[in-house]
This record gives sequence, C-alpha cells and structure tokens, in this order.
Amino acid sequence: MMLQPENEFTEYIEKLTDTLMKYFLHIILTGLFGLFLAACGSRSNSKSTDLFINEEHTRSIEISQPEQNLDLLTMQELRLLRNLAFTELGGDSLLDRIDLRIEQLKKENFIYMEDDTIANILNIVNLYQFREITRQELMDDLAMFNFVAAPDTLLQLFQVYQRNDLLEIPNFVTTDLMAQLSHIYENYVLRTVEERFFAPMLTELCLTLHGASVEQANRAAQENVKDMAAYNAAYFAVAYHLLTGKSLRIQGSYQSIVEEELAYIDQLENRRPALLDKRTNFDYSIFKPFGHYTRTTLLRRYYKAWKWLQLAPFCGDNTTQKQQAVLLALALHTAKTKNGVSVLEVYSNLNGAMNWFTGMPTNISILDLANLLKKERITNVTAALDAKFLNKLNAMIVNTAQRNQSVVKYPVTCRNGIYFFPQPANADVAANMDASSYLKRLDCIQALQYQTQHHPVFAQKLPWQRTNLETAMAFRVKMNHDLFIYGVVPDHPEPLPIPSPADTLPEPIRLGYVEPALPFWTKLREWVELTDKTLNDHQLTTDTLIAFTERLHRYITILEDAALKQLNHESLSDEAYRFMAHIGDSIEQFTISMIEPEIDRWDWATGTDKSISIIEKQPTAISSDSVIYKAIGDVNAIYVVVEIDGFLYLTKGAKFSYHEIFMPQEIDLKDEDWKEIRKNMYQHQEWITTPL
Repeated sequence: MMLQPENEFTEYIEKLTDTLMKYFLHIILTGLFGLFLAACGSRSNSKSTDLFINEEHTRSIEISQPEQNLDLLTMQELRLLRNLAFTELGGDSLLDRIDLRIEQLKKENFIYMEDDTIANILNIVNLYQFREITRQELMDDLAMFNFVAAPDTLLQLFQVYQRNDLLEIPNFVTTDLMAQLSHIYENYVLRTVEERFFAPMLTELCLTLHGASVEQANRAAQENVKDMAAYNAAYFAVAYHLLTGKSLRIQGSYQSIVEEELAYIDQLENRRPALLDKRTNFDYSIFKPFGHYTRTTLLRRYYKAWKWLQLAPFCGDNTTQKQQAVLLALALHTAKTKNGVSVLEVYSNLNGAMNWFTGMPTNISILDLANLLKKERITNVTAALDAKFLNKLNAMIVNTAQRNQSVVKYPVTCRNGIYFFPQPANADVAANMDASSYLKRLDCIQALQYQTQHHPVFAQKLPWQRTNLETAMAFRVKMNHDLFIYGVVPDHPEPLPIPSPADTLPEPIRLGYVEPALPFWTKLREWVELTDKTLNDHQLTTDTLIAFTERLHRYITILEDAALKQLNHESLSDEAYRFMAHIGDSIEQFTISMIEPEIDRWDWATGTDKSISIIEKQPTAISSDSVIYKAIGDVNAIYVVVEIDGFLYLTKGAKFSYHEIFMPQEIDLKDEDWKEIRKNMYQHQEWITTPL
C-alpha cells in the first residue's frame, strides 16, 4: 500500500525532528557542558551503591511519556531513570525497556576508527559529579584523548583523593600517588637507620680511627710518617666534632688547623681549606643541612659529619696525601673498637647498607685500600708505605679512574680523590637493576613506558605516554632528592580500626580504577621486598620500620592485583574498591606516621614536607653563567574515562607537575626557596603536550 503525500511529509518531519533532537543532545553534552552540569544539581545524599545516584536530577527527567523519550536519553540519564523507576515508578515493563536500551548503548561505548579507538564520552554514566569541568577545551581533550589534566591548588596528591571521597567521585589511583609514598617511606627508612644505627656506628668509627692514628704517630720513628698520622687524627677530629660537638686530642700545630677548619664549615663560604689540599677552593656551603636534616640536632650534626667524610678527599695525585690514605686504610684494616670488634667490620656493614640506598661508589675509597692491604697481608706501616705496594695502589687508582666517570656533584679539591665515603655512581643502565634502591626505583620509572595492545584506549595514546614521561621525570627528581634527605617513631604503626555498631548498614561500594601500569606496580613491590631484605641482612630493623614496610607492601600488592585484573577484564573485589575509595585518608595517615606522628591531620603539618614540591640543581651547568633546576610543583588533577563492568565512568586522580627553570650560577636554590618563589618563576614544560 502506497503512502499518501501528506503521510510521507509527516513521516519525514518526524524523522527530521528525531535526528535534530539527538544532534541537539550531543551539542549540550559537548559544547554547552557547563550549563548541562549546572542543571544536574548538587551531589547526592542517596546511599545507592550505583555511584550514589542524584535523586534530584533523576526527578528532572521527563517521564510522562517514557515510550517516546528512551531513545533520546543518554546512558547517564537512563541509569538515573532506572534508579527512580525501580524505587518509585514500578513496572517491570519500563525496567525491561530501560535495560534493553542500556544494553544497546553499551555497544556504542567505543568509537572505532581506522587507526584509533576512543571512548564515547556521551556514554559516561557519572558526568553529573564533575561540575568543575566547565571549560570547552577540557571537554574537547576529554573527547579526543579520554583524559585531561588540570592544575590544582592542593599541596599533596592524597588530598585529591580525600576530596574525591567527600564528593563520592570514583578514584583513578595513579602511579604518582605511590611514587610519592615510596619517597616518604625511603626518607623514613633512611632517617630511622641513620639516627638508630648509622650515627652511633659513625661515632665509633671516628673515635676508633682517631685513636689508631694517634697511636701510629706516637710509634713512628720518621717525622714524615708521624706528621701524616697526625694529619689523619686531625681529619677524624673534625668529623667527630661535627657529629658530637666534642673535641678530641690533637697533636702539635694541627690543633689550630682543626679549629680553623671547623670555623670555615660554620661560615659556609667558598674558600681555601685549612686542612685539605690547598691548591683550589672548597665549597663549604655543602655543609648547610636542609630538608629532613633540619629536623633534629642529631640529624644536623650527622649531615655535616657525613659530608666531611664523603667530600673531603685524599688526593691520589699527591704523594703525601696518598700515603696518608694508606696509613688510614692500615688503621681501618688493623684497629678494633673498645668492644673488640674489628673496625673494618663496622665500616663494611655501614658502607654496605648505604650502598643499597645510594648505589655503588664511583671513586676509589679507603675501604678499597684496606681490602688491598688485606689481600697483600700487610699489617705494618713499613710494608704499607713500601714502593711495591704503592705501585699496586697507583695501578688501582688508574683503573678506577678509567672504569668510572666521576659524578661528584660538588667542587672538589683534587683529581683522583680517595674518599672515606665516596659518592654513588647511579648509572641509568646497569647489569643488575636489583643492586641498589636507586637502580630498582629507576627500573620502576622505565616500566612506566611499557605499553601493550591490552591497555585501555586512553593508555595507548601518545599524550598518555607523555604524561608517563612527566611522572618519570618527577619521580627521578624525588629519587635524587632522597640521596640528600635521609622523626619521631609513633607508638602505633597503623591507626587502630574503629569498630562499627552491629546494626550499622554495610558501606556502599564505590567504584574506582588503578592506573594500568602493571610492570611499575610489580617492580615497586620488588623494591620494597629488596629493601626489607637489605635491612634484615644488615640488622637495621625496628618494630615500627617492619610494620611500615609490611603496610607499604600490602598497599602496593592490592594495586598490583587490581591492575592485573583490570587488564584481564576481571571484576575487582569489594575490598579492593573500598581500599581505593578511602585511599586518600589511608595515605594521609601513613604519611603522617612517617613524618610527624604527633599531629592528627595534614593541615597541622609544618616544614618542607607539607608540600610535594621540591627542587634539584643539575650538576652540570648549561653555560658559563647559568644552571638548570629540575623541580616538582603543586598537584595536577587528572580526569580519565575508564570502563568498569561494561559502563564508562569519569574518574579523577592526582599527578605530579614537572618543571625546569634556569637560574644564574651564583644563585643556589633549596626546597625552602622554591616553595616561596615557584608561583612566579617556573614555566611548565611546553614539550610535554599532555592536555593541561
């Protein structure tokens, strides 16, 4: 039967109207998104487990003629309508029709193109929760890349997740969050072992080696040997005074020289040293404690003493100083503490543990000389200063210089220096990435670049790889910072649980998502396990440190398991979702426990740790009059479209912001300076084109 012209025109008008209505709906969601969100109402007080559906917004949906409106509703509106239909409207027929339409729209979750796939933002089910996204360019980037980052005013990454918890927003748990927590944990471990173990061991070393050097001087028949031993005694007298504030007996003219050297250290100026080789200036500003070293008197003293022993060298090119180093190595090889313990054993234990945290040394050390003496079975001064042994030492110095390129970051007073505690050589590539904490965390950074076709669509896009690059560079700044920031131990390593009344309703399950960087989570867990093994091997553990290590390991294991299940398209457990929902509070409590356990909330935190922002000076100048600083600013918020159980959700997480700034050579910025001036001085890296 043929249609009449009038009927054909009516049918055409109906189809055109339907098409225009759908097109108009797309414009509302993508072009006038701010107005749409404003009409959605405030966050809900409902206790539904389905992302806390907003009842006020649900009632705003026109349902007087649902049979004519279902095809025009978005996925979000259909889910809201289903919630209302289930609770108030009733009618299995309506519910069935809504479910059918939802299943139809699920097939449109992704838009497949010839060389790309993107998530369809029109199918996001919780857009009403993000009233802060009102700028058109943010929506454009969200539609194109399925994620967008924006600057935030918060000082800590976990604060973004605490705000999400308050607003009932699904969390996107980033690698940045746990990278920051690992940085706090590393600092806590170093501070703990330094105050509890390293400081007493170092005090014993300085005292014993000073005494052994004095004994060498007293027994020496030759004046030059007597003077060299007296020099070594003065060398350790400086370190011992820096560490304890106490003075040791010093022979002859070295008394005034030690006092002069200590005065230079207090003045923090660049000048010719009193005790060290006098051919060049020495930068005494390196003795100014900063960061966590300013927390306690012991840490401040430890910082100065360690810097002296690490950076005040014996010059391998100077015959006298080389012989002084040999005498010191001989004392290290033969002396014993007042308890009868070999001082070489004490030194080796301290040095071995420190090598785990900082990496293997790049320069030749006094320990190398002591081991060479031990290998040659030399136990007296005459054999140690014999030309035969000195020739072997010269060969070792040359081989070490050829094998290792020096990475000492401060001006030194001689070439081929022999150090009591050499600085680490942290190469970016090593045969064994498990050899040190630094290399293992560097392994975590490299794992951020691993990508497979099984990753979610947002993680396969170039801007996401650049976001990972920004995270990696910021994490690297944190790692380098840990080498210089090594207080109070809480009574309870983890907050005691608050029992719920028996008649309390179970907590609703709020969904969340873990950044799908599975290799990163795996290597970060391995780093914690290796750190725990090292601490146990060197007997550097405390009950609280053990508890903190177990806690961090548990956190990472949960996230690693969640990332694996997400990549395999498996559902997560309720426990995993609860952990993600409250991860902000968990990280805050954990961080407070490791930094300022005497406070209850982060608002009361003080000092440089209150913000994640830090700054690091590059060791190599870019020109004769300027240097480059790498820095982390305040938090960036990131919004990511993810698929959970067949539905698209907009989630929110926190990321680092990485910056590079150029400064004149004469200006030396520290964390405290950066926190004061960063708002006016930094420029964000333009070559990182993550949507911002």
